[in-house]
Amino acid sequence: MHVSTIKDTLEMMKQKYSQDIGIVQKLEEDKKSKEEEIEQLIKDKEEIEIQKILLQDASVEARKSAKDLLQSVSTNALQFIIGEYMSLDIKLDEKGNSPVADFIVKSKYEDYTVEADPAEEEGGGVADVVSFSSFIAMLQLTGNNNVAPLFLDEPSKYVSKGHSENVAKFLYEVSGDTGRQVFMVTHDEYLAKMGDTAYHFKINDGRTVVTKV
Repeated sequence: MHVSTIKDTLEMMKQKYSQDIGIVQKLEEDKKSKEEEIEQLIKDKEEIEIQKILLQDASVEARKSAKDLLQSVSTNALQFIIGEYMSLDIKLDEKGNSPVADFIVKSKYEDYTVEADPAEEEGGGVADVVSFSSFIAMLQLTGNNNVAPLFLDEPSKYVSKGHSENVAKFLYEVSGDTGRQVFMVTHDEYLAKMGDTAYHFKINDGRTVVTKV
């Protein structure tokens, strides 16, 4: 083999070696870059898991705070309107990864307590009280900047006549305490008298006649 051929072969091997070294260096750089990406992804995942836990805890705490406020307002409404023996209990749970709440009305007597669905008590009147008092509580949860008025449609529809006057007094006090106006459609004379301004609507010969009361 000629010396020139040997030199050419060595040169080719050097070039090939240099190319291979370059490839190895590139692969090592890529490997390092991927390892850094993986490390960052692991950190991101850990942060997301921590955030998820914090959000879950915050969500649980928020639901508990809302539950406590709803229970308090509704219990006060029931006791003011119907009787001191009544209270509302809200039980929080989860079904299919979604939060659910069961409303239970408790009637406490001397030596025993009766639990029932609000819709089954007082011919539905208890459900009316729980409904509009919960609505009031939810408005309060939105903060002091929310001064939206209350719009109520027959809030005492199923409340017995004996408690109608208390419904009127309760709503009047709520309006004064919260500074909210109350707009209401009702057939209840006590509620109609509660407002600062009231209008009577009557159909006469197919036309609506409005009279200020």
